[in-house]
Amino acid sequence: MKILGIDTSSPSGSVALLDNDLVVSESLLDNSPAYSDKLLKEVDGVLNRSKTKLNELDGFVITKGPGSFTGLRVGMSLLKGLILAIEKPFVSVNTMDAYAETVKPGPYSICPVLDARKKQVYTALFSSKNNLYIKKTSDQAISAKSLCEQITQPTAFVGNGLEVYKELFSSYLKKNFIHDVPVKNITVAASACLIALRDFKENMSCDLDSLTINYVRPSEAEINYSKVASK
Repeated sequence: MKILGIDTSSPSGSVALLDNDLVVSESLLDNSPAYSDKLLKEVDGVLNRSKTKLNELDGFVITKGPGSFTGLRVGMSLLKGLILAIEKPFVSVNTMDAYAETVKPGPYSICPVLDARKKQVYTALFSSKNNLYIKKTSDQAISAKSLCEQITQPTAFVGNGLEVYKELFSSYLKKNFIHDVPVKNITVAASACLIALRDFKENMSCDLDSLTINYVRPSEAEINYSKVASK
């Protein structure tokens, strides 16, 4: 089964192609003004490097958020176009789950953190046991300090939120902050594919109306609309 995975939940997105549970090609995207153009080129590059044609794919996997509103919309728009082109099914995977499973299991909690701006992070807490990942909290959009208040044991952090809040985490959590994280050598897109493959046939869909984004908090447009509507 050949699956194409797309992650655009952060400025550094990724694309991956899996053949069953083997990652045969993957690529990281950088944050650039032409993000949507870059994404399409990387999809094409991943397929070309693996000598795979688009119509040879069995399906798609995409991270559904939380994460960058703009990035997620770009990814979803591209995916809808690809699905319409070859009429193959898809599975959407929670972004926090995909990030958590890029970290090797160990005697610590796992905490993905993505910069949510407005002095907040998107996050969730996980534990691992017998190579299984267990979600301990729901997805959240909270301040970095509020996140620290939830952590009471050594915790491995991963995600671009570290670029902004690493010093705060280190200062507040001290020995409970693990920043030298033992990670798997895979992209978030590949991680999402591996998660989806466990139950791909049961969870796959061809209904584009079911392809929704997990925003966690309201978008700026929704906030502004609410303000106008309440006047």
